[in-house]
Amino acid sequence: DPLINGSFEEAVDFIPFTFSDSDGESSHDKEKDRQNEREWDRGKRDQGRDDVRHRTKRKHDLLFDFDDGYANKKQRLDASSRKAPWVTGIDWDKHKNVAEMLHAEVKAFVHWISPSPVEDEVRGLIVTQISNTVKASFPDARVLPFGSYETKLYLPLGDIDLVILSDSMAYSNKVNVLHALANTLKRSGVTSHVTIIAKAKVPIVKFVTTHGRFHVDISLNQSNGLLSGKIINGFLKDMHGNGAEGKGSMALRSLVMVTKAFLTQRSMNEVYTGGLGSYSIVCLAVSFLQMHPKIRNGEIDPEKNLGVLAMEFFELYGCYFNYDEVGISLRDGGMYFSKRKRGWYDYDRRGILSLEDPADPSNDISKGSYGFHKVRTAFAGAHGILTSTAYLRAGMI
Repeated sequence: DPLINGSFEEAVDFIPFTFSDSDGESSHDKEKDRQNEREWDRGKRDQGRDDVRHRTKRKHDLLFDFDDGYANKKQRLDASSRKAPWVTGIDWDKHKNVAEMLHAEVKAFVHWISPSPVEDEVRGLIVTQISNTVKASFPDARVLPFGSYETKLYLPLGDIDLVILSDSMAYSNKVNVLHALANTLKRSGVTSHVTIIAKAKVPIVKFVTTHGRFHVDISLNQSNGLLSGKIINGFLKDMHGNGAEGKGSMALRSLVMVTKAFLTQRSMNEVYTGGLGSYSIVCLAVSFLQMHPKIRNGEIDPEKNLGVLAMEFFELYGCYFNYDEVGISLRDGGMYFSKRKRGWYDYDRRGILSLEDPADPSNDISKGSYGFHKVRTAFAGAHGILTSTAYLRAGMI
């Protein structure tokens, strides 16, 4: 197995997950699952279980010596809701176990942090204002949104990404066009200051709008962003049904929003600073759902297991995945591939994530995330915190 000896078997599943809903399985079922696991998982199993038993006993002992000043569980949960406002509407007494509680909290968090219809309408008005301003100076221009704004996977303070498609701009000096565009935006009052990044691989103008204080990035004649948006919307529509409120797969949307919020808090969400961009986050989440053995086998409904899936997402990409040797592809229902055979192996950056672009198999969309080792460490930490908290919460039920 590639995680042990560097060998590689194409397009095989992962089977990790030490925290799951399998407590009720028979010993025969558990043994069958164990036989299906990779050697690297089986090799870690005994030591991992000893560690879990030790940690569980210690946490159990601490739990009953714990005095936080609250008279009962309800007071403790009410206090925690003041720190996490999205949980105020959750009826914890309805949930019988930690998995159900975590599912309810993830669902509530995603609803709380996702854009409301009013927020989306305000952003739409800003896009219209910018579009009208640009067209006044460049009549043949089309201003189109892409990225998280188009897919509705943006956070409350997320950027608005726009691309201008224009033949007149394409045949003009790009630097001159960027300066002309900046002057147009300032004269119209859309913004008071524009930053021009002309020497980047994809030249852009960046600014903050006068109304709403939205951060906006505009690129010129870069249609690949539009294609990636269509691909993401396709996954949201097609993966595991239509999900809640007609918004596509709730499981995919939840993983993306939780991960984006987690990385944004830690300033790990921008490629130019070595972090993981939105497109890469979505592709990671899609691959996770594609390759999850229990989802593939129809054993669980991902829409009803949002909490456990979030934990397993952080577990896989933080603790288990072999970034040195293995790349990720979303083609044909999802697969893993050998970075060496593909020619993507980089001895100097062996632990870097490799994600095949669904729109262009020759493009590695995450190769710019040079600080991915920090992302991986953060994912592992998230899994550890969630697991520890789950054990503590289980002791309160």
